[in-house]
Amino acid sequence: MAYLLIFDLDGRSTIRRKVNRYLRREAWMVQHSVWKFQDIRALQKAAEFILAAGGRALAFVESDRIFLARSEVKRFLEDVLNRTLAT
Repeated sequence: MAYLLIFDLDGRSTIRRKVNRYLRREAWMVQHSVWKFQDIRALQKAAEFILAAGGRALAFVESDRIFLARSEVKRFLEDVLNRTLAT
């Protein structure tokens, strides 16, 4: 099973370099700030590293069977962001 990690990290270069170094060892870059993992533990460690550095991270199970309308994706992302900010 494959997992996707989408993250946002501010421009501090040393932290971003460390995160990118870890990601290159453990995952494949799909797109800028979107990485594909085969191991859920490696994804969890990357997400914790990003969150500890003050960034935001979303993780998904990769699937070709989930189809969402644009409005559903927008609503889902807003809900996740609201939950992230509340914690």
